[in-house]
Amino acid sequence: MILIDVRTKEEYDRYHIEGAINHDIMDMMEGKFPYIDKVAEVSLYCESGNRSMMAKNMLENAGFNKVIDLGSIDNLK
Repeated sequence: MILIDVRTKEEYDRYHIEGAINHDIMDMMEGKFPYIDKVAEVSLYCESGNRSMMAKNMLENAGFNKVIDLGSIDNLK
């Protein structure tokens, strides 16, 4: 499983879940997606769950097959 934090780099640098990679949702909105296999299981989180939900939809529309929205970072602590 690949864990992706879709918050800004600044938010990610302040605190993130160990093992997560950062890929800002704003990059996805510009059509820049993570360089990962589209069949890999991908789990997303953000601050409140709103951005991770939007990122899930964008990744699925881009052809990623196994995308899970974990919601808020507070749910993962």
